[in-house]
Amino acid sequence: MRSLSHPNVYAAGDSVYTIGDNGRPLPMSCASAGFTGMQAMKAIVGSLTGSKTANVKLSYPGNHISLGRRDGILQMVDQEAQAKPKYVGGRKAARIKAGIVRMSLWTTSHPTFGLPKRKHHLAAAQNGAAARVAA
Repeated sequence: MRSLSHPNVYAAGDSVYTIGDNGRPLPMSCASAGFTGMQAMKAIVGSLTGSKTANVKLSYPGNHISLGRRDGILQMVDQEAQAKPKYVGGRKAARIKAGIVRMSLWTTSHPTFGLPKRKHHLAAAQNGAAARVAA
């Protein structure tokens, strides 16, 4: 999730262009945003701590469309991002979508929930970096 032209810039979210595990670009969606956010976070932590960056599985689970508060469609996709024949529709799909939105709002307002305390320590700054920071 690091910029190719600017190595200190990381990107995450539903508008990031990234290739998924299936070799195809991930669609612009909140489902993609969660995975790209996790990968960016792991890359930043790895960079700050001097440790190896773990890879997050970049997959796309499915499509979900709300049609108001009482109707919707939820359809899972396969490894090639092709829609599977089964789907959930109507009120049940709308309730699932509402739950996903509530969960995403809660996790946004509690960004450190479940993270260990003081697990990582910052890597020592290089001489040039320390001089720039001190100036």
